[in-house]
Amino acid sequence: MSNNQIILPDFVIANLYGNNLVVGNDVVTKERTSVSTTIPTPATTPVTTPVSTPVPKVEPSVEYQLPKPAAIPTKTAVVNTAPETPKQWFLGNNGKHITVMVKEDTVPYINDKHLQFLSNVLSACKLNLDDIALVNYKNYPLGFEDLKTKSNPKIVLAFDLSPKDLKLPFTIPVYQVQDYAQCKFLFAPSLSKMEGDTVESKAEKTKLWMSLKTLFGL
Repeated sequence: MSNNQIILPDFVIANLYGNNLVVGNDVVTKERTSVSTTIPTPATTPVTTPVSTPVPKVEPSVEYQLPKPAAIPTKTAVVNTAPETPKQWFLGNNGKHITVMVKEDTVPYINDKHLQFLSNVLSACKLNLDDIALVNYKNYPLGFEDLKTKSNPKIVLAFDLSPKDLKLPFTIPVYQVQDYAQCKFLFAPSLSKMEGDTVESKAEKTKLWMSLKTLFGL
């Protein structure tokens, strides 16, 4: 064997002297201690299995179309207005702006018997139908303000009517002449009370005649 030293590589030395530790020139035997490494078992966490809750079956939504409410008819306000006066709403020609008013139920202006009596009265006052406007209040319930607009009376002779009917601001007894708003008024009972030759009718005719003389200055 040669005296030359043989140098072994480190990994060979480690394999040959695995249990010896070489410190310098000394060899120290090192016992391998087996270390038992116990890996702790991790704590087992109970796994809770979720309970599946049955999902209720959702029915497809159905759209219900509500019926439209019925239209409520709109109430039209009713306004009470005076009836429209026709072009020929009186009898006569109103030549002297004298309005004679009566209240007859079944005729446009006046019945024949009363017309005859009235014509005689007008004749006694030197008047006729051309001088007056004869109005039936039953068909044309006009107040004094309406009369002023429509016939512009200077004299109003009213049978079977009162100042209240003509919307006048005063009250007077029958057969009394009253001046108001540049107009003269005379109210008398119904022409029916002057029919015939009874004592009562003659008394009414006399009272009427006396008032007419004052009214027309006879």
